[in-house]
Amino acid sequence: MSPQIANTVVAERLQQARERAGYDSADQVAAAFGWPDYAADENGEGALSPVRARLYAHAFHVDLEWLLSGDEKTASGLDSASDAAFVSATPANELADRIDRLTAAQQAALLEFLRALQED
Repeated sequence: MSPQIANTVVAERLQQARERAGYDSADQVAAAFGWPDYAADENGEGALSPVRARLYAHAFHVDLEWLLSGDEKTASGLDSASDAAFVSATPANELADRIDRLTAAQQAALLEFLRALQED
């Protein structure tokens, strides 16, 4: 893979990942993460570096290979057959999914910690 990844197909997948992660606009993402160049990357202007591609994939909870190649086997819920699976990548749903994977003891400890935070 070349050091710079620039094409409209990647830009389209970046927009799709952003929208499905719950962000309405590229400007909203730029403000939320402090990424002044994000809108240009999503619009396919210039070249998307591998480092930024990895950063975006992580932030939007998508597979890097899907973002770069569109390979449906690694789409992490982004292919049309499993669109509903991506709902878990929204921040609130991701949190609920992660809590569900904790043991009962870990959930109790987390609840105790959160209650202590509210008391302060």
